[in-house]
Order: sequence, then C-alpha cells, then structure tokens
Amino acid sequence: VSFCLNAGAKAGQPLATVVARDSATEALLQAASNKLRLKKKDAAAARLFVWSKDGRGGTELPRGGSAAALLRNDDLLAVSVGEAYSGPRPAQPTAAAADAAAPATRREPPPLISGSDDAGRSYASLETLWTEQARHHREYYAANERWWDEDGYGGGSDEEAMIGDGGSEEDIEHSLRLLDGLKARRPALAFGSALDGGSGVGRVTKHVLLRRFERVCLVEPCARWLKQSRRYLGNKRAGKCAFVHARLEELEAPSARPAAAAAAAQLFDLVWVQWTLQYLVDAHVVVALRSLASRLSAGGVLVVKENKPCAAGGGGGGAAPGLAFRVDTPSGPHGRYDVTRPDEHHEWLFACAGLEVEHAESGCVGGEVTAWVLVRRAGGGAGRTPNEWRRPHRAGDGEEEAERELVRPTLDVEAMAR
Repeated sequence: VSFCLNAGAKAGQPLATVVARDSATEALLQAASNKLRLKKKDAAAARLFVWSKDGRGGTELPRGGSAAALLRNDDLLAVSVGEAYSGPRPAQPTAAAADAAAPATRREPPPLISGSDDAGRSYASLETLWTEQARHHREYYAANERWWDEDGYGGGSDEEAMIGDGGSEEDIEHSLRLLDGLKARRPALAFGSALDGGSGVGRVTKHVLLRRFERVCLVEPCARWLKQSRRYLGNKRAGKCAFVHARLEELEAPSARPAAAAAAAQLFDLVWVQWTLQYLVDAHVVVALRSLASRLSAGGVLVVKENKPCAAGGGGGGAAPGLAFRVDTPSGPHGRYDVTRPDEHHEWLFACAGLEVEHAESGCVGGEVTAWVLVRRAGGGAGRTPNEWRRPHRAGDGEEEAERELVRPTLDVEAMAR
C-alpha cells in the first residue's frame, strides 16, 4: 500500500510505499507516521482513508481493528490528522437516474398472509402487522437490545446463546454444502470477501465463511457480542476479519459510525444473513436487504437463512393453510421481539428489495429453516412496487410521518429510512 496526505498541495500524491504484513489499522497508522514523519500529536490524531475512484473512496479504516476486508493490493491510503476526507468519492445517482435504471416489474400485491402473536392477538393481514410494527418498533428494538445484552438464548456456550439449542453442527454442515453447491453452479464466482450480517459472536464466520473465504467483515449491533467475537474467533482468525458495530438497517444512514460507513462502501463477493431478519420489522428488512445487496461485487450473491413456521397459525384474513406468521413480543414469555415468517412472506420482501431467488432449500436444518441464494434483479434497480399498495395518508389522521413510512415496506430506501 502507498500513503499520501489527505490535505494540502500534495493531497492524493503517493509519498511512500510499504509492504504491509500486518493488516491491523494501528500497524498501518504506525507505518504511515514513520514514513511521513508525522509529529507526535498529529500521529495520535491520524486517521486512514482509502483514496480511490473505484467506489471505495472515503472508506475509513477502523481504529483498533483489522483492515483486511477493506483493502486491496496497491491501495492508496490518505493520512488525515483530524480533517474530513477530501479525496474522490463514488458518484451518487440522482433519484431520477435511479428511477430510470429500475427495471419494469410486475405489480404484485402483498400475499394474503395472516398471523398471531404470543399475547393472543390476531393479525388479519400484513397491513395489520405493519401498523403494529410502525407504532411499536422502537420499543421492540430496545427490548431486543436488553435481551441480547443479558445473554440472548443463554445455554452453556456462546453458540447456544446465539441459536437457542445445540443444533449448530447440523446447521454448519448444511451451510458448507450450500456454499459448495453455489460454487459448483457458479464456478466463476470469487470467494474472496464476505460480509456476515448480524454476526453475533461470529459462529457463521468461524465455522463457515472463513473456511471458504479469505476475508470476512462482521456487522453486529450488540457491542457485547461483537467484542466477544474477537475472543471466540481467536487471534489468527480475527486477523482476517473486520469488525463493525452497526444495525443492518442503518449501515448507510447519515448518522452511521465511520466503521459502518466503511462497511457500506466496501464490495463483497457474498453477503450472509442468518437468523437476523426475524428481529427486524418488515420495512427494515427491505431497507437492510437493499443496502446489503448494493454492496455486492459484480456477480456476487446474498444468502439468507431464516426459520419458517412449524405449523399453520391462526389470524383469519383468509390466508391459505401454512401462510401464517408468528410474532413474539417483549411482553410475552420470551421477552423479545421477532417474527417467524412463511417463505411467501420472505420472498415478497425480497422482491420489494429488488432481489430474485436464484436457489432455495426449504425444510433444511431439522425441517425448520429455509435457505435462499439471492441475486440482484436484472437491470440493477431497486425493487419497485405499485403505489396502490401503499396506504394512503389523509390529512388529519394524526399519525407520525415515520409511522406512515414504516407501514409501507414497498417504499424506496430513502423514504423508509426517514
């Protein structure tokens, strides 16, 4: 890698080059300080950014972590002594351009799905669920933060705390077979870098992704488990990883931490999301999937593994047998919020996010899990669904704007993220 100054007359001009044998950001900062002869106070405030026109421009290397998943050979790194990054950034498409790029899609209504929760409430339709999620999503997420901080599912190991039982080995074997089958179907697909979305303690990273990929970026909203993941992985594995503390639906938000923004700017050959979407309300599932899919490299894929309802639930609304979601609420016996969605529910949300199902395996891992391999819809645009399936707003109905947006998970990312 080479180093340049981030500001001044020589900004962007390579001034020194090193062979970096240690991808830790602190080691790179030390090398930059020595090569550029930074003053002690400047070295203490120094930050490193990728100076690039390839879409990664402005990516900041996380302090205290590894930059392996963010760097490429021959990268130019800008050294800032406190000022904001001043180099090239990826062009941001206008809303008109994004709309022009969006492919034509069939205008499908939401599937006819009902459900119930652990408090005995019935939901006659998805719109009924969305209304409840819009009103209470903040308290749901606050309860989930407390629940994970208090040890999640508990049990005798970190893995049991993540998944609630001792079935990790069966799941790992299935995941490795899934990746091997993916490689067999797509031999040209690179297995260089992966993102583990909602990584928890790093169970999937340790046993699956690092056995097939060179580098992994772990993105996890719970600081406790992200910290524990370094110990769980061990120094050698952790050295191949970047660790990002962020919620999936906030990766590209204006308030995102620098490390989260770096993850959002990096491209990955594969994004893996497992047993994570269940803890998000429907609108945020779409936001998160769109954000993650936008960070796939050319030909990259997104893998989702989620539980499916074990039996048809109630709720009325005329749903077909088996088309019923199940909701756990913070006031219920589990003390957390999650939604177990039928496959049709997931696949409609995938379509809203501009994703297509390339491969699916239903009933795997004890018959309770579905795994999907997803690709971006041809044409590259974000998913679009018709205005008639957005709930109309009438003046004086007294709702908060944020609630109205959350009720409608078919809106664009910008609208849903407000």
